Order: sequence, then C-alpha cells, then structure tokens
Amino acid sequence: MTSINLTDPEVTLELLEDSPFYSGQIVACAIEQPKAPAYASIPQSIHPLLLSQLQQMGIEKLYTHQVQTFETSNADLDCVVTTGTGSGKTLCYQIPALHRILQEPSARGLFIYPTKALAQDQLAKINAIVPAGIRVATYDGDTPKHQRSAIRKEANLILTNPDMLHVGILPNHSAWTKFLRSLRFIAIDEMHAYSGVFGSHVALVLRRLLRLCEWSGANPRIVATSATIRNPAELFLAITGRTAVHIANDGAPRGKRCFAIWNPPMTDEESRKSTIYEAALIFSALVLAGMRVIAFSGSRIATELVLTYSREMIDLESKELGSKVEAYRAGYTVKERRDIEEALFSGELRGISCTNAMELGIDVGGLDVAILNGFPGSISSVRQQAGRAGRGEESGLAIMIVRDDPLEQFLAEHPELILNGEAEQVRVRPHNPRILHPHIKCAAFERPISPTELSQFPDGSLEACEELESSGELIRRAGMWFYPSHASPAADVDIRGSDRTYVVESGGEQIGTMEEWRAFQNAHPGAIYLHRGDQFIVRKLDVDALRIEVEETSANYFTQSLVETSVWPTVSISEKSFGDGLGFLKGLTVTNIVVGFRRRSLLTDSVISEEPLEMPPHTISTLGIRIDIPISTTDDAQSWSGGVHALEHLLLSMAPIIAKCEPRDLGSAYYPFWPETGRPTIFVYDAAPGGSGIAEALHDELDRWIGVVVDRLESCRCESGCPACILSPRCPYSNENLSKPFAISVARTLAR
Repeated sequence: MTSINLTDPEVTLELLEDSPFYSGQIVACAIEQPKAPAYASIPQSIHPLLLSQLQQMGIEKLYTHQVQTFETSNADLDCVVTTGTGSGKTLCYQIPALHRILQEPSARGLFIYPTKALAQDQLAKINAIVPAGIRVATYDGDTPKHQRSAIRKEANLILTNPDMLHVGILPNHSAWTKFLRSLRFIAIDEMHAYSGVFGSHVALVLRRLLRLCEWSGANPRIVATSATIRNPAELFLAITGRTAVHIANDGAPRGKRCFAIWNPPMTDEESRKSTIYEAALIFSALVLAGMRVIAFSGSRIATELVLTYSREMIDLESKELGSKVEAYRAGYTVKERRDIEEALFSGELRGISCTNAMELGIDVGGLDVAILNGFPGSISSVRQQAGRAGRGEESGLAIMIVRDDPLEQFLAEHPELILNGEAEQVRVRPHNPRILHPHIKCAAFERPISPTELSQFPDGSLEACEELESSGELIRRAGMWFYPSHASPAADVDIRGSDRTYVVESGGEQIGTMEEWRAFQNAHPGAIYLHRGDQFIVRKLDVDALRIEVEETSANYFTQSLVETSVWPTVSISEKSFGDGLGFLKGLTVTNIVVGFRRRSLLTDSVISEEPLEMPPHTISTLGIRIDIPISTTDDAQSWSGGVHALEHLLLSMAPIIAKCEPRDLGSAYYPFWPETGRPTIFVYDAAPGGSGIAEALHDELDRWIGVVVDRLESCRCESGCPACILSPRCPYSNENLSKPFAISVARTLAR
C-alpha cells in the first residue's frame, strides 16, 4: 500500500475498501463533523503566579468547561467533569488546586489516579504548569523509602493511587498529620474506573480519608473527572458520600471523526473469520500506509496474537517497520511498560497492540486510527478507546470489529446501539458486607469509631460494627469501637479483589507476573504464554513458590483452558415470575476448576487437540440469578436439556445488553435437573466476589432479557446453531448437547 496522510478518516476507509482482503465487511458507519472550540477568558481571580505560568505556556484562554470547573471549585463546591477524550480535563483540577496552594502556602493537594502508571505519566505534565516554589511528587509503592519522609513533610502536591492510600497513608496517618490538616484539594482522576468491587473498596478508602481530614480540621474540595457515563453525580456520591455539581458542557474542539463497525467475512456457512486475524490485517495495512495505529483487545492472549500476526505481515514488506510495532498489557515489567510508553509518545512506535491498560489517560501522542478488536464491554469503553485516535482538532478513525458471538452479532444487526447508544451506569456496592466489614476494622484502627460518624459510611455500617463487636473483631469502650491490635488490618484487605501474584520466569529471569486465578487458567503445564510477540511454553506451575517456569518455543497454536463451574445457592433474596418460569436473586457459592485445555490453530482458530488437566479449585461467594425452567411434557428429555444448555449460553452472552456490563463480569452454569425443584435450571452470576450489582440489574429486567435472547435466536439464519447464536468459546463441554430448535421452544415458554 502507498503511504497517505490522514486528513480525512473517510479516505482511510476507502483505502481499506480497496484492499485485497476487503469483501464488504463495513456494516455501519457514522461521521461526526468537526466542532469549533468554545473559549472563555481566564478568570482574573486566578493567582498571578499561576496566570503568569499559563501565559508562559502559551495558554491565553481556557475552554468553557475548564473555567466553569475553576469557578465552581473556587466557590467551595465539589464537582465532577465529564467531557470528551482529549478535552483538557487535567487542567480542570490542576488550575484550582494550584490556585488554592498559591493562595495558602501551607495548603496541600492530593491527586488520586487509578494506577501508578497514570500517576507517573501525569507527573511531567503537572511539573510543566507548576510555578516555582511548589513541590510535586508521586507517592506510591515505587517511591524509594529514603524519599518518603521528605515527600510527606515538604511536598505541596502529592500524586498517589487508592492502593497506597489504603495500605500506606491511612494506617500511618499519625505521620501525615500536618499534610491531612493542611489538605485543601483532592482530585479524583478517571472516576469511571472505580466500578464493581474495586470501586466499592475505593468508596470506603475515600470515606476513611475524608473522616481523618475532618478529625484533623480539614474539609478539602473535590474535583473528579470521568469518561462519559450515565450517572456521574450518582457515582460521585457513592464513592465520596458527598454531592457534586456536574459539568458536561464540553468546550474543547473536535476534528472530524469516523466510526465504522466491521463484521469479518464468513469462512463457511456458519462461521466467520477470526477477529484477531482481521484486526491484524487492518493494523498491518494501515501501519504500512504510514499511519499510527492502536489496536485494543479484550484479553492478553488476543493482544499478543494481534502483535504476532501483524509483525509477520509487516515484515513481508518492511523489516524496519515490523520492529516499530509493539504490545502493551498488564503483566509486563515496570521497565518494559515505561520504555513502551516513551517510545509510543515520542512517535518512535508506529503501532501498538494493547489491552484496556491503554484505555485510561496515559498520553500516547497523536494517533490516526483506533482498532477495537471486539466490543470492549460498554459504550463508555467504546468511546474511550475510539477517542484515542484523532485527539483534539485532528481527524481520527475508529473501527470496531465484531466477534462471531451472539452479543456482537446482535450489535452488528442493531448498530444504533453503539453509534447512538447511551453510556452505561457505573455501579458500586460499598454496603456489601464482604467489603464494608474489613474497612470498618481499618477505620477503627486508624481512629476509634463513634456511632455518630457512621452516617458518613454506607447503609449497614452500624450493624457491621455491632457484628464485628459480637465476633470480637472490635471492642466497644466509652461508646466507641476500637480495633484490638497494634497491627493494621489494611494489609489483609485487597482492594482490587485480586489473588496472589505469580512471577513468570524464563531461564531464571523474570519476564512478567500473573494473578493466581489467571495462572490456573492460562499458565498450567503445556500452556502457551505469549510475551511481546515471543512464544513460551509453560513447563511448571509452582503453587508453593508462586512461580511459573516457561521456556521459549515456536508453536503453530495457542492454548485455551476449559473451566467447569459448580454453583450452590446459600440464601434467597427475592423472586420473580416471568412467562412459565421463575427467577430468583440468590447468594451463591461458585467453584471453578480448570479441567483441561485446547490447542487452537494460530492461523484458523480451529481446535487442534484437547487434553485433560488436574488443577486446584477456585471458590468465591457472590450474587446471581437462578432461573427455573418448566419441564416439557411433549419433548424428549435429552433434546429439552440441549435447549436449556443453549439457552444458558445465550443468557450469558446477551446479559451485557441488559445490565450494561462487560461479558467477563459474569459467569454461568446449567443443570438439566436441579435436585431442589426437579426442574432444569440456569444460573447467571456476578464473577466478582460479593457481587457488583449486575445480578440485581438482570433480575429487575428478566422479561426484557428473555426478549433479547428470543430476538437473537430467531434472527440468526442458521438452522442448527452457530457462533453467532448458541455456540460459546467458553463452553467447557465443547458445545456438545446443544439444540437450537429446542432453545427457541424453551425461550418462548419464558417469554409468554
């Protein structure tokens, strides 16, 4: 392909339509016309030193939303800003924070980012605007111990993350007394990242922080920034306990944007080409055409495969360009990630294949095209990832490639859900006892809790204190609850809900890390581990030493684990009838065990072989829905069971349409005969321990959920079932005993 300059994203689509691999894959396209900026004069009330600094940076005016945020914060009101990607949200909190510090030299500010990488990325930007005399520093797990005391005492502005707040700052607040007493401003960046279990933990970490501020005599203002979500003010209240002014009037300019939905071609009558291979074709073609491209994938394996395929394609025409594409994901070493970020920002890299680790606000420089390898799970994530191309006034193109599964084929048939859909709500459940109880203990360790303070905490906090007192985990004296130990309980509370971390080693050298649940599923003996385009085979998974030993290899396949799930209800919460079925919201104990793995062809994604495994079980307590299905009196039991099995696949696949969640947030299981009722039964549950609110949302809309499932079954043109309707790549039973005709019959009994 010849090199072109991207001045119009429609030209790039035409370039792809002229490529040898194009055969009508674009099924929908939306054009967003450029938008002129809306400026406002810089308020003269801003401190003169900061005004001077802005002028030195060439900033003579601000966008309207930046000025509105400053004026709102300066009026002692909290606010949450939800403007577009690249709209200058960082200045929304930098300016009021620095203004407050310059007004009161003893004042302190705290900027909270969801990851260490993002805090490090923002440090350089902040230093560019900070007037002389103000000291800014990051304080996280990577901060050298010999620097920490000086930072606590001298830094005017500290950049950190919820993890360090939880285990490092709050339990040791006596060393932070001066800082907390002088804290005047808190920024919460990327607020939408605080969802589910992690967000529920962060909500309680922030309440502990604000409680200690109040005890110290401080009442800091808060500015939060977020991607576009449906409930920003509600989420702000949920994670801080305070109300905020919502600022959404985006004054930033926007270049012409083009968004296309791409459906891979059929390889036979009932299956489509792999989205991974399609992503690599588009990625390599555009890199060879001279563009800078980012490709997002939903898993580490897919991220590595897109890089592997793309390099092979690019190398055929240019070995030099092949060396200028990379991968980026969690699990790399810190040095690897920093080196890749720097090379991408500088323009040295022409393309990056990544997970959603690049979705947050790390500055990636100017990119021309964003490829979304599959629906990322939410409209909000679609917009975040698409917004990585054509930031500011530059034009940009985003292409979302849909997988051959029920949810994404449904979206291909209803593209308006993506092109015009409303962003999802972000849910947190800080009142979940599994999350609330540990943080109550942490708060009591930091300072004894009085009953009057519990109004600042979620509902159920008084009952939590009383239960912890009954179990001896708290002691009550003089009307206050104390934690009966000198050692903080914070270290035992993992706010990200992750397991123990395993080290991946090759030849005795660490090349990555992996959580325990991921290790059981993806690092069993015989698994292929992909790392920056290289292949390794797992030789040993050492559970005692938390070590994964790998050896470099060259294979024509990748591996996929097979996970069997057993579910047992623990408590009933509510029930609902629909059609001829019953739906129950229940507490569940869910046990997953890896029983085998498949080798799948790198080229065709077909199954080459399958092997059994014996791995330790992994058990969680969560919330889920039990759906009881009536027994057919006219059909044979085996066929009816095949219909129930197929319906389980579809209920899981289509749930994100109803609950506005990501597919990986859920799990499922089916039973042809449930002993408690004698009926066929399907379970769909929150994958997060303790639940994240998804099951409740599904239970509330059981009728609509079943309606969407029936729509997908009846609109798919296959006769016996295909990946676009009832087949599932996650099925541990190799998609055996499935019946599409009986699935339609079962679904219709529930949709009456």
